Amino acid sequence: MSKTIEQRDGKGRFQTGHKAAGPGRPVGARSKLGQAFLEDLRDIWQEHGVTALRRAALEDPSRFIATVASLLPKQLDVAVEHGIDPQAVLTSFRTAVASLQADAPPPLKVIDGKRV
Repeated sequence: MSKTIEQRDGKGRFQTGHKAAGPGRPVGARSKLGQAFLEDLRDIWQEHGVTALRRAALEDPSRFIATVASLLPKQLDVAVEHGIDPQAVLTSFRTAVASLQADAPPPLKVIDGKRV
């Protein structure tokens, strides 16, 4: 039986007091990857964000609204917590939706049967 297998318990985990076989992930590697991803996401958002939102709202409004709803807290009492008038927010939202529908993005191109 190899030394690595002897150091593991029945579920394959290393037992207390034994080191892993390899050097493992370098310190900070995961946070660097996450930071790089967020920076790339920010750059793409700055270039395409508003256009993508408009296209999503017009082409698949139910998915757009579901996405927006998923970003909100489960319970939201803005009137009490922040002194915001919910009716005014609803009116602004409806105005924004109407504006998005009036300012439609250019039609999609179809190349080899795929929309681009």
